[in-house]
Amino acid sequence: MALTPSQVAHYRERLIARRDELAAETARAEAAVADQDELGRMDSGDRATADTAKDDLLQEAGRDSDELRQIEAALARIAAGTYGTCDECGRAIPIARLDAVPWALLCVEDQEISDKKRHSAGVMTGGAPSRAAI
Repeated sequence: MALTPSQVAHYRERLIARRDELAAETARAEAAVADQDELGRMDSGDRATADTAKDDLLQEAGRDSDELRQIEAALARIAAGTYGTCDECGRAIPIARLDAVPWALLCVEDQEISDKKRHSAGVMTGGAPSRAAI
């Protein structure tokens, strides 16, 4: 069943709110990384702790960047009129899934297939499985 215009507007508002939240988090993380860059005045123990904190901030920023790209893609699908439709099978993405992950590109079934393929590829190449896309 296709989404109603009011449902699409609801998800658009949620996506925009999350995008704004991520932008604010990114700005805070960038400021914190800049603070961590002032390592010259610290002793080696403090410097090691600051380096670890900086690495954590950069990893979080990377995850936020991935989510931001997914949100922007979802907003583009809204503009194109294809939001809420599985990119793989063309069926409607269930409301419960959109409620949990408003930027979802795939229905639950196709997401599970995609995750299994990604996991298998990660294991077969000897690397750690990649973080599953939601």
